[in-house]
Amino acid sequence: MKKVILALVASAFVSFAYAQDVNFDSFKRIESDKVLNLSADQIAKIKKLNKEVGPKFRAIGRSNLPGYEKGQKKRALALEHKAAIRAILSENQIKAWETHYGSMNNGEGLRGIMKDDYDNRLDQLEAKFEKDKETIENSSLSKDVKKDKVRSLKNQYKQEKERLKNERDAAIRSGVLEK
Repeated sequence: MKKVILALVASAFVSFAYAQDVNFDSFKRIESDKVLNLSADQIAKIKKLNKEVGPKFRAIGRSNLPGYEKGQKKRALALEHKAAIRAILSENQIKAWETHYGSMNNGEGLRGIMKDDYDNRLDQLEAKFEKDKETIENSSLSKDVKKDKVRSLKNQYKQEKERLKNERDAAIRSGVLEK
């Protein structure tokens, strides 16, 4: 019991420590960035943009849209916000941004992360299927019951895999993801 509690406390500590990311979200706190040497006018414009975009994100989050559509709208809004900030920055500031934080081109980086997310979800789905299948096969159920359960599990796996692939393909067709 002590080991379980210790493991829970340790995992909670790691979670809290990980949540305290030293690489702050540069779009939210760009106005305090010393690397870019922003003017007072630029800071004011960016603060105004940030104040306007927050309620828009919350409104999308509270909407009754399905999860995928919420994600699409939030990504589109984030790209618009990024473009608006880019318009405020000078060419030298954009270069400094890209040197310090990475590319500022629309969607670059985001697409790779999203593609990796779909790939990871597909891998996790397959691993879960294999684990569940092995559990069924190692159970003390009769051969016919095992066969029916494995068949049912396989059908569920195929449906979920197809749904994820269709979702990924829809994102590719919409231009959010690249192949």
